[in-house]
Amino acid sequence: MTKGRLMTTSTAPILVAEAVTRTFGGVTAVNKVDLVVNEGELVGIMGPNGAGKSTFFSLVAGARKPSSGKLYVCGKDFSKISLGDAARYGVGLAHQIPKPFRKLTVRQNVDIASYVLPRKRRKAAVDYALDISGLTDRQDKMAGDLGLLELKRLEIARVLALEPKLVLLDEVAAGLNEADLDELVALVRKVHATGKTVILVEHVQEVIHKLAERVVVLEWGSKLTEGTPAEVSKDPRVVEIYLGSPQNEDALKRQPTKAGETRLKVDGLSAGYGPVKVLNDVTFDVAQGEILTVLGANGAGKTTLAKALEGMVKTRSGSVVFKGEVVTDMPTFARQRSGLALVPEGRRLFGDLTVRENLRLGLKSERGFKASHKDQSPLDTVYELFPKLTELNDRQAGQLSGGEQQMVAVGRALAGEPDVIIFDELSLGLAPIVVDRLLEAVVKIANSGISVVLIEQNIHKAIAVADKILVLKRGEVVFSGKPKDFSEEELQRAYLGAE
Repeated sequence: MTKGRLMTTSTAPILVAEAVTRTFGGVTAVNKVDLVVNEGELVGIMGPNGAGKSTFFSLVAGARKPSSGKLYVCGKDFSKISLGDAARYGVGLAHQIPKPFRKLTVRQNVDIASYVLPRKRRKAAVDYALDISGLTDRQDKMAGDLGLLELKRLEIARVLALEPKLVLLDEVAAGLNEADLDELVALVRKVHATGKTVILVEHVQEVIHKLAERVVVLEWGSKLTEGTPAEVSKDPRVVEIYLGSPQNEDALKRQPTKAGETRLKVDGLSAGYGPVKVLNDVTFDVAQGEILTVLGANGAGKTTLAKALEGMVKTRSGSVVFKGEVVTDMPTFARQRSGLALVPEGRRLFGDLTVRENLRLGLKSERGFKASHKDQSPLDTVYELFPKLTELNDRQAGQLSGGEQQMVAVGRALAGEPDVIIFDELSLGLAPIVVDRLLEAVVKIANSGISVVLIEQNIHKAIAVADKILVLKRGEVVFSGKPKDFSEEELQRAYLGAE
């Protein structure tokens, strides 16, 4: 692997990180990261969900301070700066979702950014930013009337108006179609060609491959490796953190089952956030007792799909049919009551409540607590699936391990007696043995007749338990069918952009 190899003629470092660590309570988000970026480089940062990319970026942008270690950016000690100093020191950050002043013109938005500069330099800086970003002929247009690509251009123009030495791009390719993506890549190349140092965090792996001279890979807050895009894509360790380990895959394989009636049918579903279209024309169906595994790289739209199915993200077009009823416009609580459950990413438990109390919140009614009731309590089903929760009943959820918390989150969904359960990143942050136990529970849930939509980052194991798979790439379906018909090479292309 290339270790800190210079890709430009400059030798001056613009970023020096030595054992940089950032903690939040007892959680270490960034762990002793060492990194040197030299002036004029274009460096990409990648890693799966929970790798620490966003937290590390926030430290470089001056939004947070390191808990320990040394961090020098543009020659300044970023462990001692105040909020807002980063822009004056030469650091500009372009965000994933542009949030301009919609009732101001393009030029007015860029002009506001230039206020960190002396008055006499502002006009020239704004003119330059508009020119480089291709917005000169749109400078009098209201920002609220811009399309997504123009908003991305405006976000970069606002950064350039700071006259930055270091440009940080945080997933700026999100939501763009193929043609717009090519234009954005050309713009970033143009910015870099002016001599700016660029560091980008990006889930769209094609962008990393097209732009980055060097790529740094983070895993669980630590630096795993670095090298050229081609080198890191072929590194077995990188492949494993994105696709998961095939270890114990055979033990999880599910026997073929005869599908029952269709429980969930999605047709032409499109959804997004503000101007960003995340899902485009997604179609699939899930039968009774069937497991559909949804795959795709970070940013492919998997979590947005889960939220759209549950009614937490508004559908722009298409339909969602649940048990024969169109629920496209049905509110979230109504979908849950009718039997469409979600186990969300991050578990979302009430940490101060006990295990029993968290499970109780999932019940449709209080009948599950009446010992005299002739039916089996839904909570009995939960304890049968996860016997360990019986002994943890009176413990606060916030005191549990990650695996135990995930059991509670699954149990809470089961307590509602659902017909379909959507699992969003079931294994995130968990040890392999815990992941195996949870996936075994998912199989048991499906065998009981409940339909499952499984969004999972441990790819090999998720495929092992699947009846069929759906692969998303930048919000569109690139494969739908049986697991045996989707090759390892296609997986690597979908996740790592590898050829």
